[in-house]
Amino acid sequence: MYAVALKRSWECLRRNWVVSFAPVAYGVILAVIASIVAPLGMIGGLLFSLASQSCVSSGLHLVKNLVDSNRASFNDFLNGFTIYLWELLGIAFILWIPLRVLASGLATVSNGALIYFLIKLSLYILLNPVPEFIYQTRAAALELISASYNFIVENWIEWLIPNVILLAVGYLLLRLIEPLFFGLPGFVALFLYALITGLGLTYCMTFRGFLFAQLHGTTRRSRLYRYRSQS
Repeated sequence: MYAVALKRSWECLRRNWVVSFAPVAYGVILAVIASIVAPLGMIGGLLFSLASQSCVSSGLHLVKNLVDSNRASFNDFLNGFTIYLWELLGIAFILWIPLRVLASGLATVSNGALIYFLIKLSLYILLNPVPEFIYQTRAAALELISASYNFIVENWIEWLIPNVILLAVGYLLLRLIEPLFFGLPGFVALFLYALITGLGLTYCMTFRGFLFAQLHGTTRRSRLYRYRSQS
């Protein structure tokens, strides 16, 4: 199962390496928007959040096309800014209110910061496959939360362990290549660092997409039976 996901992710990255420039483009877009809306106070913050979710929507649309057809285009980059926007805003709104209430309530509690961190960490774990649910199932916001929870309960070993490994490997690789940028002009070093980060992010997100497609709608018993019959 993992071999299939790793191999297909590599094929996608090799054929669509230009997609790795998308995170660079999102960073530039958000930097420009931040400079424009900064004087607007709370309204500016809301507009920046809207722009951030739009960039996430575009990124998910690119990954969807890579997973579905092994290709993504510049039109997919442009068209993706609104495709999943409402799902992302719905999730953000549902989580924002209880998290604000918790933050206020725990502010005066002993070890409140630690409790709040553990709650956010638990949410991150339980809602980790939400991006894949968004672009592979198009479920509504509340359905996304319950579906993600059920998915993690059923597949926490198969899903979380490879994701943690990829995250650790990516972090170590970035730390190893950082010394190679010393002495380069600032713009060149930043560009190369962003490109390499984009390559890694593209690979990880396509791997997650292929792995999710194999896990969703199945059980450990059904997968074991399928792979035994294939072998």
